[in-house]
Amino acid sequence: MKLPSVVTVKPLLWVIGVLALVVIALSVCLVVVRANARAAAATYEGAATACASQKEGATTRVAELVKANAGYGRTVGVLQAELALAQNQAATLKRQSDSAVAAAEAREADANQTLKQFMNRYAGQARETRCALALTEVEGSCPAFSGY
Repeated sequence: MKLPSVVTVKPLLWVIGVLALVVIALSVCLVVVRANARAAAATYEGAATACASQKEGATTRVAELVKANAGYGRTVGVLQAELALAQNQAATLKRQSDSAVAAAEAREADANQTLKQFMNRYAGQARETRCALALTEVEGSCPAFSGY
């Protein structure tokens, strides 16, 4: 072999060998990176599935809470209407009882006035001789009339 071919062939073989090693090393690195990427992708898919499950659960829970809230709103509306009705009835009963008490007090005052007039008239009549004798005769005839 000639000198220029020896000089150029050996270094080229070395370069080819080094490049082959680099290609093999890069292939190994590619396999490792690919395995890591697949593992990461599987992890992310699992996380995505878990997130989807949580989202579905949260959506279901939100729907349940919306229904419960609507029921609560209806219940509160009914209770507020019942409260207003009860308050109106209580106010009506208070007005009626106040007027009944006022009427009873007026009747009591009238009865007291009538009793006072009767007692004054009785006391005055009982002092007269003719009335006193009549009362004595009535009490003698009917003991139930005595003590007045």
